[in-house]
Amino acid sequence: MAAGLVAAGCAAASDHKDSPATRANPAADIGDIFIFEGPQTGGLAMVMTVNPLSGAPDEDSPPSDSIKLDPTLVYQFKLDTDGDARADIAYKLRAADIDGEPQKQSITLRRASGAEARANGWQGDVIAEGFTTALNAPLEVAEGKAGELLFAGVRRDPFFFDFTDVQAPTELAIRQALGAGDDLPAEPSSILAFGKTDMTVIVLEVPMIPELRQAGFWSVVANDAGTAVDRMGRTGIQGIFLVDPPPGRNPELYLPRERAKYPTIGDLNDAYNSTAPADDPALYGDQFAYRFAQLEMEEARIDERVEFYLPDILHWDADADPRGYPHQRSLREDSVFWTIANVNPFYFAPKGTVLPRYSDQPLSDRFPYVAASVHQDYQTPDSLVPVHPIYMDR
Repeated sequence: MAAGLVAAGCAAASDHKDSPATRANPAADIGDIFIFEGPQTGGLAMVMTVNPLSGAPDEDSPPSDSIKLDPTLVYQFKLDTDGDARADIAYKLRAADIDGEPQKQSITLRRASGAEARANGWQGDVIAEGFTTALNAPLEVAEGKAGELLFAGVRRDPFFFDFTDVQAPTELAIRQALGAGDDLPAEPSSILAFGKTDMTVIVLEVPMIPELRQAGFWSVVANDAGTAVDRMGRTGIQGIFLVDPPPGRNPELYLPRERAKYPTIGDLNDAYNSTAPADDPALYGDQFAYRFAQLEMEEARIDERVEFYLPDILHWDADADPRGYPHQRSLREDSVFWTIANVNPFYFAPKGTVLPRYSDQPLSDRFPYVAASVHQDYQTPDSLVPVHPIYMDR
């Protein structure tokens, strides 16, 4: 039963394609979020990816030179600075198409606080304007009034996990899910987890002011009406706790607990994405407890584990020692491994194994940090120098 818990496709290990609504609009589909101290300036770096699994050799996958942001949506980084699971500061991004430009868009960044931060509409003060970076085009970085740096463009999917030597039913299910039916290799590396795929990546770095040294963090994509259509906090939450019945499993064991309200898991995922983290314990606590019971966790520990995972917020702490997930999520660390070990009472690693491992992607310590597109053009076929620089000069 535990092995089947997360065998639900690519969403099992991350947040890609997590609900019917996001599958229908990839530009609204958050794949992953990250938060860490940016090595370029020492500021707070926040990352969101959308348009998952682009550029893959799959006829259902959009090409890398076609993906962009949806002008009808507002892309948001939310920060809770007082511990009540409600946003106190939000950075909100919106794009607009440009005539004659198939992929490059103009972008505007707003900073909202208080009630405007909690709302999902297009509120707040404008702090930066600029352009997205199209595939194999010159780097565009918008700079804000207080030194903010903003990038949005086509880059390789930064998602990473390495399940080599990890032994757990959830790990086996992830391996099976990634290798079955999606033309994606189930191998333990950054290039072979989801295959060679791109995403639209948004990277925002803001000054590390005192109130941002510890905060709750999540991301939201909202529509014109101010309704959230996707959100993400911790790694893999929907792929573990709100999962479709895997093939060959008894669907009765995977249907939502409140079936009158959520007839299908798809209905539950759409509802989850539209609600705020502060409401998670009341709305979804029973569902999460049921999943922990399926994982055969000790009954005495279930309430404490549910309380840890809900509200679904990633806890950022600039002063954590050691620094790492779940107090941040850098582009290099394997937060999926951490989650597997944390939720599964049957996890173990062979003696002498050093875990977690770290991404083998060619990441940079220069903004925007993420690796080049899998379809990046280089100056010569055997060169590693891109046609256009992909990172800011120091």
